[in-house]
Amino acid sequence: MALKVAVGSRNPVKVKGVEKAFKVFYPDVRVAAVPVESGVPAQPIGFDQILEGAKNRASRALQACRGFDLGVGVEAGMYTVGGLWFDVQVTAISDGENHVTYGFSPAFQLPEGFAHRLVEGEAEELEELVDEFYGTAGIGERGGFVSLLTKGVVVREDLTFYSTVMALIPRLNRRLYSNSNLRR
Repeated sequence: MALKVAVGSRNPVKVKGVEKAFKVFYPDVRVAAVPVESGVPAQPIGFDQILEGAKNRASRALQACRGFDLGVGVEAGMYTVGGLWFDVQVTAISDGENHVTYGFSPAFQLPEGFAHRLVEGEAEELEELVDEFYGTAGIGERGGFVSLLTKGVVVREDLTFYSTVMALIPRLNRRLYSNSNLRR
């Protein structure tokens, strides 16, 4: 019987990245895309908002798709370390039993001007600034900002793939991540 996974987004890049990650470990998987609200600002700032958005998407996707096994939420956002701003994608996987696992993608440094405008509220989300600067449209639903910065070597689907694989680690290693082992 196929593993049924509900992804809390209609963004094709997110859905493909999630599906690709699950298929590595679960060849018989069925993935459904369902639009849900993240419950956080369009441009989450800080790990708390990013994780909350991913978790909300995962739980709401699972609620919307009755009979599914897992809900997956992917949320991109920005955080600061040492005065520099970075973009990261976080995947949350929920089984509906209050067991949520998380994974992070590789992060990349944001241009200072973009970060400043986002923090100051001059733009609603990063995609808006990228599209304005590069003359693109809907870059977040295609290769993402990272594809422009890396000349296509890394695309947003890759970031979603890696964050989803990382979120699957505790599920693939249940014995190691069980409560009894965590107490040791």
